[in-house]
Amino acid sequence: MTNDNLEELERTINNHGITLQAIEKIYPKLYEPIMNLSMTGVPARIYFYWKKSGLIESFGEDESKKGWTKINLIEYLWIKVIVILRDYGVPFEKIKETKEMLFSNFMSDLLADKDDYLDFLRENNFSADKIKDISRTIDLVEQEVVNSPEEFEIYQTVIGNLVMELLLKNDKGYITLSKGDTEYDVGYFTIKTLTEFEKHVEPFFNKPCLFIPIRSIIEEFLDDSKAEKIAVSINLLDLKEMKVIDAIRKRDFKEITIKLDNNKDTIVIEVEKDGNILDQKAKEVRRILGLNEYSEVTLKYRNDKNLYFKSKTRI
Repeated sequence: MTNDNLEELERTINNHGITLQAIEKIYPKLYEPIMNLSMTGVPARIYFYWKKSGLIESFGEDESKKGWTKINLIEYLWIKVIVILRDYGVPFEKIKETKEMLFSNFMSDLLADKDDYLDFLRENNFSADKIKDISRTIDLVEQEVVNSPEEFEIYQTVIGNLVMELLLKNDKGYITLSKGDTEYDVGYFTIKTLTEFEKHVEPFFNKPCLFIPIRSIIEEFLDDSKAEKIAVSINLLDLKEMKVIDAIRKRDFKEITIKLDNNKDTIVIEVEKDGNILDQKAKEVRRILGLNEYSEVTLKYRNDKNLYFKSKTRI
């Protein structure tokens, strides 16, 4: 890609509320198998049975020297989705179809069917200027998609894209299953694209449907104190954000002020005596910081020193 094309692509990405710095920070990390399978709550024997049955697609799974299975965040998410589907009685064959859809390479499909996709956008009342912008963006990323390393293929899948939309744009994505007379229909959508693709998404709301929220599963991961080191390793939490969590845990603060994004209320935490309350606040803050829901944070230490920082991906 030429420098001019790279600069144009960067401007386009910035217009969508994302920075290349944020992408470069997160992309190399999410596929790394650094999480123990035990984090999912799924026993190893069940995991390997699911894998043998074709329910699990591995994008970085690793067997450590001690025999422990290591997985990445996206694999963690998919295993949690399988648990939900099994709890609702979805048969293995339908879970396989769901896996094939979620792990399909939508970028390759998009490049192959670009004209059909642009027609789809016109049917959903996208403006001519926006369609032109999207068409140009597809052209710009084509070379990068074709030449991307094998380990980055996970980000070109539907499930990888849903995770990146959450982490980079704080968008809420959903996997949907609706049961017809003879089969299930599988789909997905995000809140920020809901109005743009209203005609496409509306059928989900007009019949009984199972909605699986991606956000809630990642929140569950962040709520686990054992996940803190992993969250730091994959850049969901940085060192400044961990100082806030540590200050709450150690009660080494006078006041913490967190201004949330999207015009939400400001959270103010003061020193409290009840350790359980502080533990709950640490969990809440870990979730807010890990999902980048804040615009700025101020931490006032007991020694009168202050720590202040803004959201790490928004400019």
